[in-house]
Amino acid sequence: MICKYSGYTWSILMGMIATGSARSIVVKLAYQSGFKAPLTITLLYLLGQSFSLFVYGVQKWFTNDYDVISTTITRGGEEPKMNHDESPSMEMEMEKFQRVEVVADNERRDENSLPKKQNESSITVPSDKILTNSLSDSSASASIPSSAGSDSLSLSLSVLEFYSNARASFYEDEIPNGSNHGLSSESEERIKWVHLVPFYAKPAIPAILNLLNSALRWASLVYIDASVAEMMISGLELTLSVVAARIFRKRMVAKTRWIGVIIVAAGVIVIERANNSKHQQQSTSEEDSATTHGGAHDAMIGVVLIILQSILSVLQDLGEEIFMQATDFPATMMLGMEGLYGFCIGLVIYFTVGDQLRIEDIDSTMSMLSNNTKLRWWVVGLPFLFLLTGIFNIKATGVTSAMTRNVWKNMRTVLVWVAALGIFYLGKDSAYGEAWHTPESYVILFGFAVMSAGIVVYYSSR
Repeated sequence: MICKYSGYTWSILMGMIATGSARSIVVKLAYQSGFKAPLTITLLYLLGQSFSLFVYGVQKWFTNDYDVISTTITRGGEEPKMNHDESPSMEMEMEKFQRVEVVADNERRDENSLPKKQNESSITVPSDKILTNSLSDSSASASIPSSAGSDSLSLSLSVLEFYSNARASFYEDEIPNGSNHGLSSESEERIKWVHLVPFYAKPAIPAILNLLNSALRWASLVYIDASVAEMMISGLELTLSVVAARIFRKRMVAKTRWIGVIIVAAGVIVIERANNSKHQQQSTSEEDSATTHGGAHDAMIGVVLIILQSILSVLQDLGEEIFMQATDFPATMMLGMEGLYGFCIGLVIYFTVGDQLRIEDIDSTMSMLSNNTKLRWWVVGLPFLFLLTGIFNIKATGVTSAMTRNVWKNMRTVLVWVAALGIFYLGKDSAYGEAWHTPESYVILFGFAVMSAGIVVYYSSR
């Protein structure tokens, strides 16, 4: 069943996996190089998300531009009348194409009904059926050579037909949208309150949750390997998102899916226990006992941060799902406003009580940035990676659901782990990447296999 997503949905999911993996690897490498600044990275993360407002504006401009072009072809230069607060849907596009087909049929009937001699010379066609520029003045009638007019109109219709068919096949799923799976009339009753929330206040709830969970996420990477963090976060978010969807949205979840969720949770426990054992061995070795991080105590701190982060992230995802799907809130605008709200709040916290949180030495961070040119360039580029990841993440929630998005996030682990092992064994500095620990890494791999089996069981019921 999962292979029947549309090309658009597949591109969103694959983009989410690739950019999310790159994000974790890049931040972990920064920590390993000595730039342990989770609060600063949280601000960069929120700043990158706020850039999505610019993306929304560009997207809006191009969408309206396509609407003008397609309407000009179908209406013969008449200006489109469209509510610019809404993007054209597929139904609107198909309706326009149907109007084009009607014009083409009428044109062919007009040609066939004329005498052969007149048809070979010229024909008079009503102006509303002539392909004309939207800025041109319309006239009552126009006389054009039959062959040139037909060829021009046919070419325009063919191009529009090809685009419409390609667009439909790319966007249309063969299976129902995952966002509607398990929803009932009771589900709609539970979210009626969202229509009472003012437009600009809708992103505020996810924004607060986004600020908190992102700070916890980046702090957890200080204490735990990126691959293990990805495994635990993905598994916990999947488990908790199903529970949250059942409680808050009253989604109907099949028994098979509950079994899959239980298997995934079991895999997370196996991974956590193996990771704890790995850190205990590191803390007892003479080489690692003198390091700042690596002991079992630090591993436990990382696990607690991940659990809290996962809870907040699931609530954020659910909030985004409700606002986007119940009120048709644009995904890129939601992401941008979340980032902007969170960045403003985070900036105040950063410069007032940031040092008191004891998560980061802000003075040391500023000193490193002022003395390291490469680090400054890294800080400039990181928000754009966060922007790309955020767009794919929130788009994934929009085209599927919070539950389905968290299922596919498990695939990030493979890329993160392979990249970390490659950096450690193929790189010139063993301070970067992740080493393979025997037998703990095998146990972690087994735990991930259990999680993957749970995902297969989860998707065996649709």
